[in-house]
Amino acid sequence: MASGLFVNPATLLNVVPVISSTCQLWFGWDQYEFLQLFLKRDIQAQSNQLLPSYFTTFFNRGAPRVGGLLLTTIVSSAANLRYAPGNLLHERGSFIWYSAAIGFALGHLTYFPFIFPHIRAITSDAKEKNVTELKNWLYVHNWRTLTVDLAGWVCCIVATVKTLSPVSANGN
Repeated sequence: MASGLFVNPATLLNVVPVISSTCQLWFGWDQYEFLQLFLKRDIQAQSNQLLPSYFTTFFNRGAPRVGGLLLTTIVSSAANLRYAPGNLLHERGSFIWYSAAIGFALGHLTYFPFIFPHIRAITSDAKEKNVTELKNWLYVHNWRTLTVDLAGWVCCIVATVKTLSPVSANGN
């Protein structure tokens, strides 16, 4: 009936970290896809000229989105840890996965000292070195995406699947 149209709020809370971490991972991949175009050999001279303006706009718009997605993953995972009934997450084995998801989302931020010098160089116009700075930024960005962002996404999926999976008749 009509009640089948609504999602249980607890179930929705379990799924939010999957959604936000998926968006984070997707956004990271898109950043690579769109920015690596500036590295093409035949347009590097133009890229060196365009990158300061483009990257400033890109970063000013993208950083709040990334921050919002990370915050959503952290807060929703923490809310699952805090508000799950009784020992449900421990019994289902998902407590550690939600905890790890928080750790990996915070781990995204630990890359900032390695990325910020490249951001500053490009936005300050490193002239003929903008393409090189972008290449260096993408290198660190890709490692971050393939380590903490991917691991966080996996943790969110495992936590959600474990939490929402029905318990079998024999208790396993």
